[in-house]
Amino acid sequence: MKNKSVSFTSKIRFVDRPVYKMLEKKNFIDFVHTKPNILKADEFYSEEIRTCTGGGLVNPHKEAEGFHFWDDYTNKKNFPQLVNSLFRFVKSPERGLLVGGKEGDIFPYSLEQFEKFKKVFLERVKNVSLFQQHAFPYSETNYHYSLADDTWTLCSRYRNEKELNFNTVKSLEMLKKCFKKISIAEGDRLFIGKKEILRTDAPEIFK
Repeated sequence: MKNKSVSFTSKIRFVDRPVYKMLEKKNFIDFVHTKPNILKADEFYSEEIRTCTGGGLVNPHKEAEGFHFWDDYTNKKNFPQLVNSLFRFVKSPERGLLVGGKEGDIFPYSLEQFEKFKKVFLERVKNVSLFQQHAFPYSETNYHYSLADDTWTLCSRYRNEKELNFNTVKSLEMLKKCFKKISIAEGDRLFIGKKEILRTDAPEIFK
């Protein structure tokens, strides 16, 4: 008899840019309105999430979908339809991930959009990991998800206005510097490179 109490855990792994670029990736998700912004598949990826909101909904080892939403007025106006589409593809997700958002006068809908998705996700999904608000004016996150091993692979990088080169997240300290708020869902496992970050390493970011 199968144990019905088994709860799968998702892995969230931050890697540097060379490792991310070497990944074999398929099923790209774009943010522009002329292309699909939501995709249900066994594998998918999206790139250059800056002021946008990206992530996905997952029933581990069963089904998954990813998305990348532009923080513009069109998506603000169509927010209910976006939510309906997300939960139509994966109706009862066990886990979710949200990343993105940035503060700035020239992108007024960015944080508003992230907060609205965050509210819906926390209401409708039991376990949600959040990487909320890129802390630097020049910052971005790329992600890849594989249903086969239930793993999110993220590459986040940032720089301030005076720096010429980007800093890619390679340590816990850099991760906490990159985002204003981080929350790892119960059961999710966080890795930076090959090192697992445990609750004892950073109790403030684990639920």
